[in-house]
Amino acid sequence: MESFLLPLGIVALFYFILLRPVLTSQKQHKQNIARLEVGDEVLTTGGFYAIVNAIESQEDGPPLILLEIADGIEIEGTPTAIQSVNPRGAPLDKDAASDDRSETGAAD
Repeated sequence: MESFLLPLGIVALFYFILLRPVLTSQKQHKQNIARLEVGDEVLTTGGFYAIVNAIESQEDGPPLILLEIADGIEIEGTPTAIQSVNPRGAPLDKDAASDDRSETGAAD
């Protein structure tokens, strides 16, 4: 009986330490891509911050996403090229929000 519990414990440990966080992350990424809207800021897997200009569905294959990485410079990508989504109006991170307040002269 004890020889059976050890492998079972190892499998359970493998699931909770390695597999479950990856599956949760993949599920969250799919939800973010499904809620993607024109005007959202995204971080691409190549490390570029871009604004979503258009989302075009295709008959076969993944949707085509038109991203603006600078004024007048647009690139096309697929949902797999998007690493993370920052919805319109949301600050990038807490550090960026605090830096913006200090630059505008807001009292601490």
